Amino acid sequence: MKRLLHPWLLLSFANGAWASDDLPVTVLPPVTTVAEESSASPSQPVVSSQPDIGIELPPVDASILKAAKQQAAAAASNAVSTTSIGPQHIAVKPGINELMPIAVGHLNRLVTPFEHPVVTTTSQATTSTKGKIVYVATADETPVTLYITPGDNQDIALSLTLIPKRIPAREIHLDLDKYSYQLLNQWQRTDATSRTSSQQEQAYISQLKALFRDLGLQKSPAGYSLREPKPQEQIRCLQGRVQIKTGQVLESQDRLIFVGLAKNTGGDMLEFDERSCATTQQDVLAVSVWPNVVLKPQEATELYVVVRQSPEDSFSLRPSLLNGGQR
Repeated sequence: MKRLLHPWLLLSFANGAWASDDLPVTVLPPVTTVAEESSASPSQPVVSSQPDIGIELPPVDASILKAAKQQAAAAASNAVSTTSIGPQHIAVKPGINELMPIAVGHLNRLVTPFEHPVVTTTSQATTSTKGKIVYVATADETPVTLYITPGDNQDIALSLTLIPKRIPAREIHLDLDKYSYQLLNQWQRTDATSRTSSQQEQAYISQLKALFRDLGLQKSPAGYSLREPKPQEQIRCLQGRVQIKTGQVLESQDRLIFVGLAKNTGGDMLEFDERSCATTQQDVLAVSVWPNVVLKPQEATELYVVVRQSPEDSFSLRPSLLNGGQR
């Protein structure tokens, strides 16, 4: 008759067998920290404190670890420098709207081909111009539409739609096509000539005002000599009831200033019309009276008439000493 063993007896025997023999143990090397590596002397090799497991590892010099760290830092620096963004050149043409991204929350720089750009926009973005540069800044991602024209000329206009994005600040160069550049250069030359003419005209008017101011203050303007008028040097005006008498002449190299008296010979108040003296001669440059324009009966005022002197009249003959002229 066979005897049956209970399961708990089998487990007891197995536990006894396992307790008598040790299980194999896997030993892992300890982790060496950076502080432990740096504490080692540069002249001494770094020796691991891990227990001997039968594998001999060669020592690593600290200078090798330092060089590896420097190489890693240089690689990280190069990786950062490659993220820089350079200026962008975009070809634009008048009448064609161009879309381009800009940075939101930063100042963006648009380099235009115009000497004095003028910006027209209804956007809430902030714009300013300095020379040929247009600066644009926006606080949100709403598109910014604007027109850029060269000064007051509306024939050439660049239409731009700026799309704000979460990107670094941008510098964008706007380049015109060849035909547009020719039109722009032609207009700028004409505009420069017009500005020069306007500036010269303003300077000429200012000079004449300075002459009249000196005459009113009883001064002889610089560069003018005072003399008696010649018989043919008379002020002529076409206004009635006005008596004109020329009394002085101020002469320069290219101008003559006639100084006379204008008297109201009528019985009523009279407003002197300066234009009546400018229509008698083609060489009249300016006319002014001082101190009164409205004259009472028998009242007189000084009258100044500036005329252009012809080149042949500005020279006088010098008597020759060979012909018995005065020394």
